[in-house]
Amino acid sequence: MFRVSAQEIRDSLTLRWQTALLVAAVCAGAVGLAAAGGAIIARGSAVRAADRELETLATTMADRLDHHMFERYREIKNIAAFPTLQQIWERDPDDIRRTLELVQSSLPEYAWLGFATPDGNVRSATKGMLEGVSVASRPWFVNGMKDAAVEDVHDAKLLDKLLRSSPEQEPFRFVDVAIPVRLPGGKLAGVLGAHMSWTWAEDVRRTVLSAEQAEAGADVWVLSRSGEVLLGPKDLKLLENTKMDAGVRVFTDPTTEGGMRTAIVPTKGYQDYPGLGWQIAARKPVAVIYAPANYLVWQILAIGGAAVVAATLVAWFVAGTVARPLQRLSEQLDSIGRRSDATSVERQHGSKDVLHLSSAIRSLLRRVGAAEAEQQSSSSTIAALKLELENQAKASEEKTMRFGADLHALRILADTDSLTGLLNRRAFLPYAEDALSYYKRYQRPFSILMFDIDHFKRINDTFGHAAGDDVIQAVGDLISQEIRNTDKFARFGGEEFVLLLRETDAGIAADLADRLREKVADLRVPTGGRDITLTVSVGCAVADETGRDVEDFIQRADEALYAAKAAGRNRVRSFRDDRTHDRSAA
Repeated sequence: MFRVSAQEIRDSLTLRWQTALLVAAVCAGAVGLAAAGGAIIARGSAVRAADRELETLATTMADRLDHHMFERYREIKNIAAFPTLQQIWERDPDDIRRTLELVQSSLPEYAWLGFATPDGNVRSATKGMLEGVSVASRPWFVNGMKDAAVEDVHDAKLLDKLLRSSPEQEPFRFVDVAIPVRLPGGKLAGVLGAHMSWTWAEDVRRTVLSAEQAEAGADVWVLSRSGEVLLGPKDLKLLENTKMDAGVRVFTDPTTEGGMRTAIVPTKGYQDYPGLGWQIAARKPVAVIYAPANYLVWQILAIGGAAVVAATLVAWFVAGTVARPLQRLSEQLDSIGRRSDATSVERQHGSKDVLHLSSAIRSLLRRVGAAEAEQQSSSSTIAALKLELENQAKASEEKTMRFGADLHALRILADTDSLTGLLNRRAFLPYAEDALSYYKRYQRPFSILMFDIDHFKRINDTFGHAAGDDVIQAVGDLISQEIRNTDKFARFGGEEFVLLLRETDAGIAADLADRLREKVADLRVPTGGRDITLTVSVGCAVADETGRDVEDFIQRADEALYAAKAAGRNRVRSFRDDRTHDRSAA
């Protein structure tokens, strides 16, 4: 078999070709190492950034669900325990029904509200549904007879056919809240039950998951304690061996083609709301996570390939320039050896000794030229490597800047209400806790006002949800323009707002609340050629020594708000032990 040795290959190539090929091989190797290193670093960084994004997304969803359920849990508890309402539970069922329907009108996600007597019969309910029907065996009633209870997502049993407008409509699923109702003397009057349509969770999901995240393939699921998908695709499930009670964790789920990076965060409940053990799974395709890193690798390869071609061309021309004097010297020496009439070399003064000296000098110059060629080749390689390192450093700096911008955007998303741009409950509470700390240390007063748009459901039903959003934005803008920079204004959800007033006592807070109420009453919100008029009810609470924490004062303001609504709406009610301070519309 014919074999060619390395020596024979080198002997067959000119110095020019050998230099060009060597430079090309060194540059190609450097580009390959840079691309491999860049891929490892960029992919690792992309996965870490995606993990943080997914964990933040899941945590935000968990907090929203917990806070939303807490609000509903608190509302039903307040209704059941509200002193003004304690006398109605033994009255005519029509009175009870009107009260329940009034509550339902303020929050449409209450699909059904009912009051059942201790024997399990529904005495009164919204729209008269299930009145006279026994619910003694239903879990919400059984547990509600013992204590405040929350039941996990389940299919509607008795109410499904009553609520569905057509057989093709999706079956109803509920989350239940049940609270025992006691009369002033402590006697058990029955159980107040609320069935909330599970569709509200999808609304929360849409507010948490941005359009950009959805377009990138991100998704948010809600899982039960046992791993059942409560919100999300019913035909998919997570990895079989995923433990649903292992706390916060991030992993790659291979059950979907291409793999999904998944962060699971458990809900924890909030205050006295115990939670239902829901697990929030935020997911994003691995291919989408790796896309920026792959793009960076291709950029490195493209730039590196161009550098290899440029370095090879430079080496080719440099090697030719270096080799040309050697070639001329070789030709002259060969000519001296071949020509019988040649007695001296060019530019020499022709004697035998000078001829030998010229040949020795040209031989020395040939060696110096070869050494210089190697030095220039090494300099070209170092320059190419330095350029690659500078490009990598620049790419890393740009990536860090993008990550900082993404982190800032996530922080804004976590702290603000997406519709109004106001603070959300999560961002509002630290300001309130700081005001409480300042009050306890220096006795500097502060007040909390709770606002609720009256008959907001009627606005949505009459003008549409888009008009309802315009109304919420208009109220938020108006109040924001009327308060000080030191005051903190937030949207707690739905049509409910809260205002923290520092350095403000009860009188000033009530005056401001009444002035804001009047300005809202004068507000006109244009929509579809018509102007919407509206009013708000306001509850006031002022810091004092009896409050344990910020939530106590928020709850007091909330109780005052409910008192204002119960008294006829469009009025201001301040929290007092005797609950007599009331300001209403003229």
